[in-house]
Amino acid sequence: MEIRRRQFVQASAAALGGLLFAGQLRVEAEKEADIHVCPKSQPPARLLFATRLEELTTYSADLRLTLTCLQGIVNRSQPRLYLVQDRYDELWLQWLRERGDVDEVRWLDVGQVFERFLKEVRSMIVTDPAIPASINVATMLAGVHGGLVSTPRTAAQYDLPMGAMPDSQKVGLDLRTLGWKKDLDAYRWVYQQVEGKLSRQAIAILDPQEVALRDYLVEFKIPILWIAGPQDVEKNARALPEEEKQFAREILMKWPPNIPCLGWPGSGDQPQSGIGEWAGVRLANECAKFEVCSGFDGYSPTVSNLSVHSGTTATLRQSVPPVKLQRDKIYFCFTRSDGDGWNFQRHYYRKLFYDPQHGTIPIGWQIGPTAFDGQPDLLDYYYKHARPGDCFINALTGVGYIQEENYADNFPPEERDKIWRDYLKLSEIYRGRIDATVMSTIAEMRPELLTLFAGIAGLKGIFANYGRTHVTTPDNLVAEVNGVPAFRAINRGPSHLTFTPSARRDAEYFMIGEIKRWTPRERPAFLHVFLANWLTHLEMAENIVKGLGAEYIAVRPDQLVGLYRQHKAG
Repeated sequence: MEIRRRQFVQASAAALGGLLFAGQLRVEAEKEADIHVCPKSQPPARLLFATRLEELTTYSADLRLTLTCLQGIVNRSQPRLYLVQDRYDELWLQWLRERGDVDEVRWLDVGQVFERFLKEVRSMIVTDPAIPASINVATMLAGVHGGLVSTPRTAAQYDLPMGAMPDSQKVGLDLRTLGWKKDLDAYRWVYQQVEGKLSRQAIAILDPQEVALRDYLVEFKIPILWIAGPQDVEKNARALPEEEKQFAREILMKWPPNIPCLGWPGSGDQPQSGIGEWAGVRLANECAKFEVCSGFDGYSPTVSNLSVHSGTTATLRQSVPPVKLQRDKIYFCFTRSDGDGWNFQRHYYRKLFYDPQHGTIPIGWQIGPTAFDGQPDLLDYYYKHARPGDCFINALTGVGYIQEENYADNFPPEERDKIWRDYLKLSEIYRGRIDATVMSTIAEMRPELLTLFAGIAGLKGIFANYGRTHVTTPDNLVAEVNGVPAFRAINRGPSHLTFTPSARRDAEYFMIGEIKRWTPRERPAFLHVFLANWLTHLEMAENIVKGLGAEYIAVRPDQLVGLYRQHKAG
């Protein structure tokens, strides 16, 4: 089983009501605070109502869809409703109270939620079970018209109009009446109907079966796409992978450059559904959309309650403990991957920060800086609970996850250059917001492109590549780019899951061997050791350090940069 990795910008809504397009991104320092690439809710209400969706039994999937879309409508004026999808949502709810964002949480059962909040909608959009895309279509219509999303199995209880053509969509719609034969029919129809009413600040690629993100998509009227993969045709005869990909490209090119692509182009299950990470991220990148992984990937589920979390704020600061160079040692740093995804920040990072071994070994944690907009309260937790050995790294690469060599490829050269300049400006702004002096990249890139990233103000070091590449040699493990050291990852990772004790030991032995084989002869040495999402327990990092011996010293990534500079200074 393969372990997967998992605007233009909005200015102040009050000031500009929407977007700064590419040509308008000339921001003075005092105005940078108004830039948010991801939509932000109002601050949460002091009294927050909450319900536990995990307690649902009968019609659980149907009700989760309805309640999550309703949450987006309710929270549009002010976040008042919080849905607990799992125990992590409950932990983050507790953190909202600890931070002082919320004074009181009042628990409701499902019936009480409808009693209190159903009155905020006036119509209903009913999905078509024969057309999976109808879930995404209904989500967009709910955002535009403020209707309730329902499945046919549960619709009767709501007593809401679900008009029929040629009635206005504003009085509801039963999507089963539209006679679609395939998913692409549904997507073409909805974009013809409401394209001009959808947000231009973001776009999403989301599996119709994924629910939790939909509060945010409804709240901000974010357009949604889904692209089937060839493997999907067997289980869904209505899927047309190539045609859906072409349609998605058309829509992506209509939307402004340098905006986030939310969701995820694959599904969290195996075998994976959808176009998948590499093809999906590439498609978005070619259209100048950077990925913000907020769907189900790796083993972290889809992000939830963004209509609440995005209404919070945080000031993020980190300091670098001093360390003195010993010239006979091998210095190395661990970088833990996938934190560019909001899903990992919400889920697995929280688990690792609870790990009893947290803090025993220095670790660099990749952080997607757009979480400063979408879930700043979560980032605040990590920065406030960081140990001296924790370093937060800007990932992946710049303001969002991009395959660097493909970004904006669908644009003519002069337009592409402008898109890149503005992307780098955004990356500079968001690097500062998470107070990161080091950055991770995904892949090898042309020297001139790497030089552009090295020129980002405040950046002191680059940790390159999602594992060792074909370009890596013992002689180029560290290279200076425009005066900024770039450390290539020296290792590949184990190829299996690591949830069992024996699998973890195998992974540790593999990594010890990899590091020793790729340690150069010269001293001091400076190594970037890449920990992908196979690092499921922090004792693994501790055991790797023990297995390497006393000559090897683990440090933070930003400390590795400082040690390298001490060495170069003589």
